Amino acid sequence: MLIFRILVCSTVLASLAGCATPGEPTGSKLTRKTPEAYAACVLPKWQALAPQTTQKSISNGYRITASSSVTSDDVLEVVKSHDGSRATFYKGSFLSTNHLRQAAKACLD
Repeated sequence: MLIFRILVCSTVLASLAGCATPGEPTGSKLTRKTPEAYAACVLPKWQALAPQTTQKSISNGYRITASSSVTSDDVLEVVKSHDGSRATFYKGSFLSTNHLRQAAKACLD
């Protein structure tokens, strides 16, 4: 019985650790907008869809995270590129909708 409890606890902890960091990117696009301008466009759109969305400064740009209590977080990293910015989207889970990605895509132009 003790081995079973250890196995279950280990599985739960490993699952939670996987939710803490984004996995492989599901899309990456270039825009001529600066990281500041692009993030300023995306953030309010994401907050309207997912009120717990936050923005954090990272090296050369920003990370926008839409937290979810059910699935892994959706993450958008926006970093400076030679002609503007590169936006990289990490879909939290296959259960996540594409609304956040579509909002990020709408800000590219």
